[in-house]
Amino acid sequence: MKTFSIVGAGRLGTALGAALARRGWLAGAIVDRDARAARESRRIIGRGRASTSYAAAAKAGGTVIIAVPDDAVGGAAAALARAPGSWAGRTVVHTSGLLPAGVLAPLAARGAWVASLHPVQSFSRKDIPPSIFAGITWGLEGDAAAFEEAEAIVRALRGNILLLSAMNKAVYHAACTLASNALVALEWTAANVLGKAGVPEEDAPGMLGPLVQGTLQNVKSSGLEKALTGPVARGDVATVRKHLAALEGDPAAREVYAVLGKQVLRLAERRGLPQGRVRALRRLLEGR
Repeated sequence: MKTFSIVGAGRLGTALGAALARRGWLAGAIVDRDARAARESRRIIGRGRASTSYAAAAKAGGTVIIAVPDDAVGGAAAALARAPGSWAGRTVVHTSGLLPAGVLAPLAARGAWVASLHPVQSFSRKDIPPSIFAGITWGLEGDAAAFEEAEAIVRALRGNILLLSAMNKAVYHAACTLASNALVALEWTAANVLGKAGVPEEDAPGMLGPLVQGTLQNVKSSGLEKALTGPVARGDVATVRKHLAALEGDPAAREVYAVLGKQVLRLAERRGLPQGRVRALRRLLEGR
């Protein structure tokens, strides 16, 4: 039976621990500097021992998953490396999308096999259903010796692996951030614009949600180019001009519209939008 410990009792660490426990993995230690957070995560995971000591994860054996914020990964690795016991041949992974496995150097120096293993998914709460991991991609980078255990985690959760190099971690993570965090900011911007039409902010998600879900489904089923719709994709200069005029009183929203409109235009051009329409829309979106 596979054994794991979690360092970092946040949303990702807890959700990952719970999902692995439900797939038959044995939970060792759930470690967090906040004792209350560790106990809460242990309750959600259903197994293991809550602790505030890094030594508990070192003692528990098996794979250690470091799921702390990026600026805390190096400190966690150093603390684990100082804990008594042998690390030789053990696998330690961190879940940062940005940092390479090299940040775990103190553990590697003690004989551990290290890797970064990042899920391309967002986690809004600790008790999110384990099904959230099904079918997602995991960015994997680090020691080849650590890959077997990392791949076992991904297989257990029915995911897919994308092999990365350390030099590509930042651009990979930037893409994930644009797809997820920037989408939330975009929907917030749209909600603010709807407010000017009298729609309360709390009603905006319910109104825009089906539109966003439909768009994402179209992207999944038809691909990016075929999923593109709207006035820029159609080359509708008059509609875009009216949109920009309507947003004059909200410079931030207008800037978002123009910047993203130019990206939409690039995709529409690639899809075959006539060059005359492309030039007219580009001049309009650039404010010329």
